[in-house]
Amino acid sequence: MRLRWLVPGLIALALGGLSPRSARAEAESSFSTAVLGLESIDVPNSVADELSEQLRQTVAAARDMHLVSGKDLVEVKLVFSCPDEATSCMAEAGKSLGAQKLIYGGVRRTNDDYTVWLKLFDVRRAKIENGLTETLARKNADTAGLRAASARWFAKLTSRTATTGTVQITSNVVGAAVSMDGIPVGITREQGLSIPDVAPGRHELTVSMAGLAPTTYQLVVVAGQSVLVFASLNSPNLSPANGATSDLAAQAPDGTKVDSGDRRVAEPDQRADDGRGAYRKGFWVTLAAGVVSVGGAIKYGLDVGDVNKQLDPYRRFPCMGNQQCDTSGAVRPALTPAERNSVNTLNDQGHHDQTLQWICVGVGSALGIASGYLLYKGYIDSDDGPAHRQARSGLHVFPTAGVSSTGIVAEFEF
Repeated sequence: MRLRWLVPGLIALALGGLSPRSARAEAESSFSTAVLGLESIDVPNSVADELSEQLRQTVAAARDMHLVSGKDLVEVKLVFSCPDEATSCMAEAGKSLGAQKLIYGGVRRTNDDYTVWLKLFDVRRAKIENGLTETLARKNADTAGLRAASARWFAKLTSRTATTGTVQITSNVVGAAVSMDGIPVGITREQGLSIPDVAPGRHELTVSMAGLAPTTYQLVVVAGQSVLVFASLNSPNLSPANGATSDLAAQAPDGTKVDSGDRRVAEPDQRADDGRGAYRKGFWVTLAAGVVSVGGAIKYGLDVGDVNKQLDPYRRFPCMGNQQCDTSGAVRPALTPAERNSVNTLNDQGHHDQTLQWICVGVGSALGIASGYLLYKGYIDSDDGPAHRQARSGLHVFPTAGVSSTGIVAEFEF
């Protein structure tokens, strides 16, 4: 490919990769909604981050909303110079995020418990639609408790009556087919699979993948509640009958009662894999292939050097009038036909070895880049909050205003 076509192609590819999520087709009745990271006051940041993440997942599962990237509330206050959360400032923040609605708030410590306040903000009308203040028991500030509380608070905040439930599935296998009551509903992903608007009652959930035995769970869905299923396809201790329901008096796999906030269904004793095994295997394979390619490049480079050494006695340069000299400066006769044939043969061999050398260099470089990426995904990258990272990723542009200057701040997160 000629270079003059390579540069425009790379530019077009880069621009295509930076297309904002808002360009995706959405239903006309769906509101773009951003959940700003909740502000934490005298509470661990992990509590506010987890609650923000659960609210984002709830918004993503709602049929009349679609989630767009959001910043933390504290950052928005700093960027737009609105510490009092003035409606005009929040409206500008929402517009910069491409959101029609904002959900924001905070968590503060009150005695031994937490107080949570949330607001639903209409960006277009620059008006707070609804708000709430709730108390969260400190003992329920774990993932299960925050998941159940966020579902209740979201329903209250949006003034909707919960008539259906939600099933959230995480698995040690990515790409497994999931069906409910015999109907396919999706595949498992690294950030989990959420099945919204599930009718209350008993359901049968099956998770299967080629080469692995399918796993079936019996679960009970309650209106307004979220049922969490951890599907393990490689645990010999998990049988199709090993499942618990989400009733208030449900039994967990270990035989203990599940708290009302913990809507767990079936969870194996050990999570055998964190979903990064394929990345780790790919890293070692590409690393080994890269080492082989580098070795090939070195080998063919040495062969090229050896050919050059063999060609040195045949090299001739003009010197002392019309005579020819070798590389040492000694006068030599012109090459004979047999010597010219030897030179041609060595030149062909040298060109062949040099071509293979550059092929090995190119392949080794590509494999080095690939192994570096797989090393990051398999060993370095954290699995905490993948949906949170996805919701925050992308290109964000924020206008700024100060006493003596105005401007914009552009930021790209990945």
